[in-house]
Parts: sequence; C-alpha cells; structure tokens
Amino acid sequence: MKTNSLITILFILLLLSCHKSEISGTTYSVFTGATIIDGNGGDPIQNGVIVIHHGRVIAVGPKGTVTIPRQAQVIDVSGKTIIPGIINGHGHVGDVKEIEGGHYSAANIIDNLQLYARYGITTVVSLGGDKQEAESLRHAHDTTDIDRARLFIAGDVITGNTIPEALTAVDRNHHMGVDIMKIRVDDQLGTAQKMSEEMYQAIIEKSHELKYKVAAHMYYLDDAKTLLDAGVELLAHSVRDKPVDEDFIKRIKEKKTFYCPTLTRELSTYVYGDTAEFFSDPFFKKEYDNSLLGPLLNPARQQQIRQSKSAITYKQQLPVAMANLKTLSDQGIPIVFGTDSGMPTRFIGYFEHLEMKMMADAGLTPMQIIVSATKNAADYLDLEDLGTLTPGHWADFLILEANPLDDIQHVRKISKIFIGGREVAKK
Repeated sequence: MKTNSLITILFILLLLSCHKSEISGTTYSVFTGATIIDGNGGDPIQNGVIVIHHGRVIAVGPKGTVTIPRQAQVIDVSGKTIIPGIINGHGHVGDVKEIEGGHYSAANIIDNLQLYARYGITTVVSLGGDKQEAESLRHAHDTTDIDRARLFIAGDVITGNTIPEALTAVDRNHHMGVDIMKIRVDDQLGTAQKMSEEMYQAIIEKSHELKYKVAAHMYYLDDAKTLLDAGVELLAHSVRDKPVDEDFIKRIKEKKTFYCPTLTRELSTYVYGDTAEFFSDPFFKKEYDNSLLGPLLNPARQQQIRQSKSAITYKQQLPVAMANLKTLSDQGIPIVFGTDSGMPTRFIGYFEHLEMKMMADAGLTPMQIIVSATKNAADYLDLEDLGTLTPGHWADFLILEANPLDDIQHVRKISKIFIGGREVAKK
C-alpha cells in the first residue's frame, strides 16, 4: 500500500473518531440542500449535505444520513448544484501573459493558476515547459491554505539528438521533481523531424524505471498505435488524421491507456481567422478585456490565418477528432479531460468551458464530461485525494446556480469556488 494511501486512511479514521465524539467548533463547514454530483458517475445526491473539516471532505450524503457537528458553520445552498472542481489533465502554466508567450516566472505561474481557479479549474496538470520555478508550487507541497489551482508538472518535454541525450533529459526532469514525463511524436504536418520509435521506446522504459507515467503528444493513428505498443499511458491529444479502427481500439483496451482529446487545441489554430464568436461572451469578458484582443482583430493577421496550411488542415481534421472521441468513449476507453490551454491564444480557464461544450457537441453526455474532468483525470493521472467528493479527499468543489446534467454549459453558472475548503476570491 502506498504511504500516501495509508495516511489518507488514518486521516479518515481520525476524522470519523472526532465526528462520533461530536467535537465542537467552527472549523467544520457544512453545505446543505444542494444537488450533489460527486464525480463518481452515479446518481446525483438530492437534498445533499457535505461536511468539510481542515480543507477535506469528511462526510457527504443525503440530508438525514449525515450528522452535522455541533457549532459547525452551516450554509444553506438549496436549489444549487455542487460538483467537484474541474481538473485540466493537459494544460500549461507560467509562460503566457494575456495573449503572449515568453513570460515564464514564478509570479506568472501563480497568476495563471489563480486565473484557472477563478474559472473553476481547481487542478492543472502542466504537460511540458515547466522549469525549476514550478517545482516549489507543485501539489506535493500544498497546504489547505492556497488561493490557486493545484499544480502537477511534467518538466521539459523530453527531446534529444541521440538516445543518451534524451535519457539525460529524463534524469534532469526526475532530479528537478516532476509528476509525469512528456514526449512529442509528431512531424507538425511535415515541417519537423519526428522522434524515432527507438528513441521514445528508450524514454518510456527509463521513465517507467523511475516510476513515472508517460504522456505523448501525437497526431497520426499509426504513431498512436506504436506508442501504445511502447507502453505510453496517456495519448495527450486526439488521433486526427483518420478514424480510429478496430486494431487501435483493441490495442488501447489491452494497454489500458487513456485518451485526452484537447479539441480546443484544434479550434485555436483557425478560429482567429475571423472575429471569434466567444469574444463577446460575458463569461469570457469577465477575465479577458477587449484591450488585449487587438492583435487578434487585425485584418492582415486574420487573413494570414485563413490562408495558413496548418489552420486549414487542423480545421478539416477537427470533425475526425470529435468522431474519434465519441467512438472511444462508446467503447469504454477512459477519457481524461484536457485542453492544451496556457499556450498563446489558448485562453486559460475559458477554454476548459469551451472544451466541455465541444465534447457535448461530439456526443458525450454531461455526466461523461464531468467524470472525465474529475474522477478520470484524478484516477488515471494518479492525483491522490482529488477528483471526487469522497471522505478524505480535498474539498475542491464548485457551487453552481443550475444543474450541468441538464446542459453542460451550466458549469459556467458558478456561484462559488472552493479549493481545500477555502473560497476562491473573485477578481
């Protein structure tokens, strides 16, 4: 049994002991009356109660089944819906400020994580580009008293001209302190040299020896198949060049690999060929002022994007990506929510809500989308004590004004956001 798991069990037993003894005090926060979607995929809890103590969930269930500690702070949220905080299983932090890259710093990492949090994204797995400044901000160092999204990092995307160079990069990430390794196997539509199969097999083997899972940036179906055979755990983008076939489905099931669609990544490559419809969305504008959008409204730049081979290609392939997502979801392949946001013009926080809408457009149900962004992301990326509203887990959750099972876009109707039981301040 993992040490962290044992600690969690002991923590739950201690809290239950305290709970039975009815230890009084206002360190307990209790939310009552809401519909609770706990992230596990089961039926919502009607007229629910959730009890928080020292930043963690200690009890959750229907009213009448949960004992409320004496002198607890009780908050009536009747008519609202509570869901776990959203986990972005493929984001980036620290480099982007407004719409520009090149601003990497500890202060900007914190700023990015606070922006994610204000949109209800309570955890981010940053898949590449992470530098030493990010290590001290990892979830491994968190306390209950944080005002930003939790952070997991991959360090540098592993590259090298030779296999020894690539393995040195693996060691460098390991010694810096990372949570997952990331490779890129893609020729960028024929404009770059693709990593060889021999090299990524060596990287994956070395990463596994060091007890890391490996995420792979990829594009082509054939590459996805060989990556599955090599043992990669996360396909960090959609297969986009052609429909997935029975051979791929068989391999991904056998390898128990999980799949992160990042549909908004494709959207970002072409949507600024015109004035993006979401620029007028009040939910977008609450964080992104019109003043920073000037370059994206420049007619010459828009014309350049419309004529770009990559923009044209990725736009054409987006329907393939969406169809593949539906196919794999129907086949029971674990879908891990992610967006590739935190790159220039992939708007932190807002793009996660766009991704949910696009997943719904692809045919996934609201519950499937919520589970992908909570339980699946936590379980398959080994994010301990996160993802579901379960006793012992961190109290990261959203209070919504409407039920997202009626419409996934109701996740945008945020009343309050909590991370570790602490309310996230509005801007």
